[in-house]
Amino acid sequence: MDRTELCANIREFLGTAGFSVSDQYAIRLPGFDLVARRDETLLIIKVLSNIDGMSENVGNELRALSYLLKATPLLVGEKNGTSELEDDVVYFRFGIQTVTASTLRNHILEEIPVRAYAAPGGLYVNLDQEKIRRLRQEKNISLGSFAHHVRVSRRTVRMYEDGMSARIDIADRIEDMFDQSVALPIDLLKPLIVQAKQLPSYQKDQEHMKELEREVFSLLQNIGYKIIPMDRCPFEALSKEKEKILLTCVQEYNKKLAEKAHVISSISKIIERHAVVFTDKDVSKKNVEGTPIIGKKELKKIRDPEEVLALILERIAAE
Repeated sequence: MDRTELCANIREFLGTAGFSVSDQYAIRLPGFDLVARRDETLLIIKVLSNIDGMSENVGNELRALSYLLKATPLLVGEKNGTSELEDDVVYFRFGIQTVTASTLRNHILEEIPVRAYAAPGGLYVNLDQEKIRRLRQEKNISLGSFAHHVRVSRRTVRMYEDGMSARIDIADRIEDMFDQSVALPIDLLKPLIVQAKQLPSYQKDQEHMKELEREVFSLLQNIGYKIIPMDRCPFEALSKEKEKILLTCVQEYNKKLAEKAHVISSISKIIERHAVVFTDKDVSKKNVEGTPIIGKKELKKIRDPEEVLALILERIAAE
């Protein structure tokens, strides 16, 4: 299945599961392919037939975006190099959970838990250390007997009871001994947690920006926004002021503006954050595809973030 078919397949089963999904867009950027929301769960999904096609830079930006938007990033694919990805197994690419479309569909539609993850040496399972310790004590099984049954050392058994993961074959033997599950399921929909220091820096990336981007970002920064650049998304940055975040596009006033406005209009509705396009010319049209348009000259007259938000709301209402 190629990437386009994969995207269509994922959109279909997410919709069936009650998710609102962003429109498919013609702009091909490496950052992500779709966003989807169901209640408080927000997914940002990258789709690749071969997961080795995702670079570290793309992974870092996807993690930063997900952190800021309190979302869950996922990479969905079919192959790792020349090898097929296994279903019901979580892989990792640059800290992002990676699964097949079948795994994600079964997890979301059928609520089938995923317990195994791939790491050097094979497939592993996160063990419920408290449950293992309690069951061993209840059944009066010594460390030695435990170790003998699962074919590991006594020291390794202690490490399992202290929270160490186990290879899937050993986890199966532990469950056989206790006659019940001791694996902790992996939550594919859990929001990402990263350190704030891992976020992209506007100052660091200025040299790679176009002149219009530098001007707009500097103006926004001067009135109180923190700028987090996004090189690989349909928008150029997130502009953050306290808990308010704007999906921020910077686009010269040309034919591409309408296309970009359409894309981020769909995305902003799912993400539930306001979007805005800043452009180089004065504009008579207040919004395009529901996305507010603000000229650079107008932005220069603004003195605080509340004015930006008021102008955005005014232009949404002018639709």
